[in-house]
Amino acid sequence: MKALPATSFRVAPGADGKVSIDAVQVALERAFHSQGMKVKLNLLPSDVHDPTEIPTYLAGYKPFMFRADQASPVILVDHDEDKYRQFSSDDTFRRVDVKGSQTQLTTPEVDPTSSLTNYKVVNRFIGSFVPDQTESNATNPNYRPRFAAARRCRRAIDLDREIDVWALLGLTTSFASGQRVALTADQKWNGGASSNPILDLQTMLEVSAQQITEFWMNQKTANAFIRHDKVKDHFRMFMGDSALQGTINDIGNMKKQVDFAIPGIGVMRVAAAKVKNETTGNLDYVLADGIVVATVVPDSSFPLDGEEIATTYTFRRKGPSGTGYEAREFRIENRGPLGGTMVVISMADIAVITANNAGAILSGAVA
Repeated sequence: MKALPATSFRVAPGADGKVSIDAVQVALERAFHSQGMKVKLNLLPSDVHDPTEIPTYLAGYKPFMFRADQASPVILVDHDEDKYRQFSSDDTFRRVDVKGSQTQLTTPEVDPTSSLTNYKVVNRFIGSFVPDQTESNATNPNYRPRFAAARRCRRAIDLDREIDVWALLGLTTSFASGQRVALTADQKWNGGASSNPILDLQTMLEVSAQQITEFWMNQKTANAFIRHDKVKDHFRMFMGDSALQGTINDIGNMKKQVDFAIPGIGVMRVAAAKVKNETTGNLDYVLADGIVVATVVPDSSFPLDGEEIATTYTFRRKGPSGTGYEAREFRIENRGPLGGTMVVISMADIAVITANNAGAILSGAVA
């Protein structure tokens, strides 16, 4: 193949000071004319198209449903720190000698026993700075920088609360010693030779001081539960195969909160939220593998009559909005060339175990 001769050429810029593709081509053709050659320049895609954002595409990840507010019902309060009162379980379960003769001169007496316990909320607040340049250069009509910043802040707070609540409920010592059920290796649901998930849940029902209203577990633990032959047999005994199929289908649908009822046992709820493990880079379940938490949640959202209690309540400061969440934004002029807007989301609450014998915790369900 004949090599092109070394040829030098100059291209004068146009009136606007720029060199056009056409001018380069003409200069090359003149330079090589004496050699009987003609050079054609192919237009590249970058010559005719300036890449920009697709206005109809905006993708991102959606968190698995946060369920801390269901597990630990929220009570809105006025102050950061106060006391809450509740009666002792002895008022309900302790036997009193009420028998006596008709001639007895004095009447046996009892006194209601109650106590006050302190709570103190924890402030959660996070902000996101949105430069004016970012807002002015946003071309996607579906992408609103300040809205995206506020949503990111709210998710950060909600995830932090989710982690706190399940860390509290997933801790064995959060429950009284009589409400702790620990499975051995041969009793684990995913392969234990002596495993019996239905029996395990029935045991939790038996040890609780109040009627359990729901059982919580993560996705991995729920899958092991549903796969177990004894669980399938239990469902078939009450409902047949068709109902079992529907339950299994629901377990795999993470676009909604997953709840299913077990005949004779109660309601199972899947806490599927995940958090990034900063050490491994993996996504871990917020509620640990193999932990099953049985909780008591009263029908009313606010206990008033002294005859209902929850395993855990969350005391949340109302704040100026009265809702417990605050959103605000303000200008910052000394950042960047044009300044920008700081978006801040805040919330203050604390989840507390209000009855460590109402409910139960089971550990070791899966390896």
